[in-house]
Amino acid sequence: MARAHTPLQQPEPVVGDLDLTYEAMELPADPGPTLLVYTAEPASPTQDALTLLASWAATLDQVDQSEMAHATDEV
Repeated sequence: MARAHTPLQQPEPVVGDLDLTYEAMELPADPGPTLLVYTAEPASPTQDALTLLASWAATLDQVDQSEMAHATDEV
């Protein structure tokens, strides 16, 4: 399995720049597709930003589910 560790600075509109490292791994059983795994350094500002984005996304999912349940109740 081939791996490449590469630093990446990715701008994110809500929390700013994310300093990530990624690994590109080719799947030995299926040549062609590549799996990309992005990571942040533990206890870094990027990890904090990703945690904030994850909680924000979870909150939005809860709101969407609540709105869908409310719309179903009205029918």
